[in-house]
Amino acid sequence: MRPSGHRLGEAGAKLAGIGRRRYIPSMSGTFEDGRTAPAEGLAADLSNAPFPYLEGALANPAFHPELILFVLKNVHVTPGLLKRIASSREWLKTYEVRSAIVLHPKTPRVIAMNLVSHLWWRDLVRVVDRPALAPPMKRAAERILAIRVQEMATGERITLARIASRGIFHVLRVDPNPMVIRALLQNPKLLEEDAVAIAAGRRTQSDILQVIADDPRWSPRPAVRKALARHPATPSQVALRMIRHLTRRDLREVSASPLVPGLVRVAIGRILQENGSGDGRRGKDGKRRGKRRRASSTC
Repeated sequence: MRPSGHRLGEAGAKLAGIGRRRYIPSMSGTFEDGRTAPAEGLAADLSNAPFPYLEGALANPAFHPELILFVLKNVHVTPGLLKRIASSREWLKTYEVRSAIVLHPKTPRVIAMNLVSHLWWRDLVRVVDRPALAPPMKRAAERILAIRVQEMATGERITLARIASRGIFHVLRVDPNPMVIRALLQNPKLLEEDAVAIAAGRRTQSDILQVIADDPRWSPRPAVRKALARHPATPSQVALRMIRHLTRRDLREVSASPLVPGLVRVAIGRILQENGSGDGRRGKDGKRRGKRRRASSTC
């Protein structure tokens, strides 16, 4: 569920269209201009006004919380002004204001760190992906996400798995739901080592191993095939399919594992025996090579 927190009220929604207008400066755009402007004028000016006007606007009796978002969009906002905004409990009641402050690159780190734990998981992902934010902020967001995953609904975990950063892969890799793992395998940030870690995990169940075996991106990888072949929970038909593509060296390693089912070990033995008898051998790519016959000479 989305966190509790007020969205822009009706008055703020009406002012949103006004706030998109380009600021037309007065003679000075001074503190006094901002302090005395009517509410409608503030909404029109705040997004592009100079810094003195912003300071005056915050002291304006006509200023109300819905206008804070316009202030936060202004390129002239300073860390000091952000600190002033964050010190007001009234202004922080609005969720969008809290998230905008955390995501603002000029927000003092102490303030952002205090607010980041109040963000919804989608905004935590935005914190991680925002290039302008400091690494400690990103790591804090990842730690919070890793904890929140346990409480998220299946649909939310699936969505998160598709877009997550590597900092929370260690949590998503052990998710028991095959749909979450399928989404994680589609994540562009996932590396081969992550796919192997899932396939080799002691707690990985057969339905998840089947998902990995059916994945067109990862199932052709030799390291993934090897991990699938040696996992005791891999469905037999999958393991038998994987060993057909392994090198002799990998076959011996898989066969030597005490956890490999007897059926797979026997099949590996037959492949090795067949190759050793001269009927064929496997190259580095795991494909069988036919043995060349020596041409016979006639007298």
